[in-house]
Amino acid sequence: MQFATTMTLEELSDLIERASTAAGSQRKLAAMLDTTGPTLIQMKQGKRPANWRVRGKLRAILGEDPAHAFVAAMAEDLAMSEHEDEKKAADGLEAMLAAFPDWRKRRDSNPSDPES
Repeated sequence: MQFATTMTLEELSDLIERASTAAGSQRKLAAMLDTTGPTLIQMKQGKRPANWRVRGKLRAILGEDPAHAFVAAMAEDLAMSEHEDEKKAADGLEAMLAAFPDWRKRRDSNPSDPES
């Protein structure tokens, strides 16, 4: 069984791969996500859901602003709902994201960060 989100399995797999590289290894990434390596592999294969919290953390690990990362991931899940009120909430979150198109990576917005 595969779990659906508006993110394709290929996109999720790529997100996990890039975050693994940023974290230093898949094992380190799993620890950062408070999960296990096998669970992360199952998410990558589509055998286990990667909920909005996990997808938000992956995006934040890659340098996306945490507020944007988590709101975008939450909007994806709500948009897939069969409930009209949740779809409306997704529309509202999408409007908020569209109102702030120039969100920068955390590193780019922190001039005191030596990696900048």
